[in-house]
Amino acid sequence: MNKLSVSVLTLLFLIAGSLFAQDSVLLMKLRQVNGIEVVGPTRKGPQFSEAYEIRFTQPVDHNNPDGPKFTQRMFIGHAGFDKPMVMSTSGYAAGALGNAEPAQLVKGNLIRVEHRYFGKSVPEPLDWKYLSVSQSASDLHAIVQLFRQLYPGKWISTGHSKDGQTAMMFKAFYPDDIDVAIPYVAPLNIAKVDPRIDIFLATVGTAEERQKVYDYQIALFEKKKEIMPLVEEYCKKKNWTFPMGIERAYDLNVLEFPFAMWQYGSFKPMNLPGMEATAQKLYDVMMPVTDLNWFSDSGIKAFLPHYYQAMTEMGYYGYNVKPFTKYLSDTQTITYDFTLTPYGIDTTFNPKTLPFLHDFVHNKGDHMLYIYGELDTWTATGVTQITGKADAMVGILKGGYHGSSIRAFPEEERNRIYAKLSEWLGFHVPVE
Repeated sequence: MNKLSVSVLTLLFLIAGSLFAQDSVLLMKLRQVNGIEVVGPTRKGPQFSEAYEIRFTQPVDHNNPDGPKFTQRMFIGHAGFDKPMVMSTSGYAAGALGNAEPAQLVKGNLIRVEHRYFGKSVPEPLDWKYLSVSQSASDLHAIVQLFRQLYPGKWISTGHSKDGQTAMMFKAFYPDDIDVAIPYVAPLNIAKVDPRIDIFLATVGTAEERQKVYDYQIALFEKKKEIMPLVEEYCKKKNWTFPMGIERAYDLNVLEFPFAMWQYGSFKPMNLPGMEATAQKLYDVMMPVTDLNWFSDSGIKAFLPHYYQAMTEMGYYGYNVKPFTKYLSDTQTITYDFTLTPYGIDTTFNPKTLPFLHDFVHNKGDHMLYIYGELDTWTATGVTQITGKADAMVGILKGGYHGSSIRAFPEEERNRIYAKLSEWLGFHVPVE
């Protein structure tokens, strides 16, 4: 063997040894677990020493563990095996690890779990009957059982909005899996179409603000013919098509406006234009708040699993048409069944899940912290007070919207939240 061959062989050996040496304890442990595929490293942020995208094999039906399987996408950020684990439960697709507030507060590890039937976690063939609250909770249960072997410390589950719903519902089905659950701005509806949304929109803010919103909607309807060319041009550039037709999509968009505006605080009501405004001005205000994509073919398809869950088990909202009968042919509340029926999907509602969840939240849901924003539309259906014996806490941020966080609370309220978390977890929060 010549010197060049020896040199090349030595170099290859050194490279292989170097790569092996770079495998961390976490990476080696992950690769040893049956059912886990390490896709590769992912963006980790300053809190974590390493982070990976992984896939975990799950049964489509947890009642039939030997039946069909699918792989569930997850992301893990590692801070230390001796530190708490925060599980961020996505209610939708999850394309990155993210940065959950509880993980920052406890300086812990983080697992971000993509919801079944979303993103890259879709079974084939797709059978809608296995997209249920109980099956989703069982996905998370399997993940906790697996990773508690690596992270034996305290576990916290969390999520915003539907992510928070997922955390809440997981806790209800598996109350002993998680030490503390922190759902942010999470709805807990009472029916397929929750009437409390309409009550909220009829009472939120001041009478003057609500009148400004109504006047703006009327202007959008009255000047529809002038605004439509602007809408059509925009949607054409986006290549958006609409299963209900673009004019019907526009009407739905006008009905959606107050919900979206109050949810995110994206526009101040007293600044809304009225009938005196040009079509361009009315259009310019509407589109940043809600731009019709919600009602497009691509928008509906992206959220189809969400609509299925809402219309069959979790509940949602509808559109009250009574104030706008002059402009609409509808005589009854518009429900989100319109997203599913074009695909032949059954929208029969299961009446058992929501009563079960309400009973758990108020009577058995210990060590749960609910965070809401006072002006967020979804607070209308949130857990804004505990009426039973559950050892839980509610924080409502005054003037807050859908992005409300613990650290946004005034100091005195924030410290009460920290004290309760410290009591439940057995160590001081926030971790210094």
